[in-house]
Amino acid sequence: MTKRQRILYAAILIGLPWLKERLSDVLKVIGLMEIRSKVEKLIEWTDISLKIAALVNFLVFLQKGVYHSLVERVLGIQPVFPDKQGIRQVSFEFMTRELLWHGFSELLFFVLPLVNFQRVKNYLSRKVLPKDMSSQSMSKRNLTGCGICGEWPTNPQEIGCAHVFCYYCIQSNYKADPGYCCPLCGINIPDPSTIQHLKMDINLT
Repeated sequence: MTKRQRILYAAILIGLPWLKERLSDVLKVIGLMEIRSKVEKLIEWTDISLKIAALVNFLVFLQKGVYHSLVERVLGIQPVFPDKQGIRQVSFEFMTRELLWHGFSELLFFVLPLVNFQRVKNYLSRKVLPKDMSSQSMSKRNLTGCGICGEWPTNPQEIGCAHVFCYYCIQSNYKADPGYCCPLCGINIPDPSTIQHLKMDINLT
């Protein structure tokens, strides 16, 4: 870039936006406040014209590959290498690695939404965690802890075993995995009607 090009480049990129922001102050200083509306309308039309010209320049740049911005085209500025480029041996190792990772990430984005992680989690829990298969008296049930989250049951539900569950806990797990069973004793839920509100018999005698 020549010295003249550098000065004009700085004036266009820095000076013009500054003048646009300080338009009122500039007109007030030079005593032309009465034509402020006309100047603002002129600037508005100039802005629109420059945006259209920038779009056309970008399309030309995509076709020919020179003058990335409208300012560069007006000033005749082209990026060039500071030194003459010699013949280099091209290595495709980086490109191959990037293509492999890109393909792998696209595969993950496609496959992961298809995986039912809740079902996988429940399956692993059934296979890994020990179950207490001993029969527990329904009269000695623990009604103070959800069999899934361990907290005080909210809207208590039962599935036919001695354990109780929060409504959200049991319904969300069953909807995610129709083969869901009690995580404490392993009793299956054959159908949705098995999940019922907790019923208690109160003996007043």
